Amino acid sequence: MDESKPKDECAQVTYNFKCSECGMNEETHYKGVSPPFSRKIQLKYPSYVMKDPFSPPGKGEILILGADCAICGKAVCISKQCSIFYLKTYCLKCVQNSMDKFPAEVTNKVKKS
Repeated sequence: MDESKPKDECAQVTYNFKCSECGMNEETHYKGVSPPFSRKIQLKYPSYVMKDPFSPPGKGEILILGADCAICGKAVCISKQCSIFYLKTYCLKCVQNSMDKFPAEVTNKVKKS
């Protein structure tokens, strides 16, 4: 009897994503720009991705949980209380410490939160 696991199950790597701001902690299936289990999705920047648990198996639907801050490198979720996206993802602490390096549209959003 061959009790080996299916090829997909053996090769699956998981990442523990924890937002450095709010502490959200979730197991993700991929970190990068081209999730192998999605339908030809190419992300613009490396992100923490998980298979959508609410879609039927094999559909290739994904959820993007967050990314690493482009300044400090800490993982942050996509919540507007934790990060902002402007060409890349930035944690709010780094944006607040570097307000002079961002356009007014970005800094105004941070000041409102």
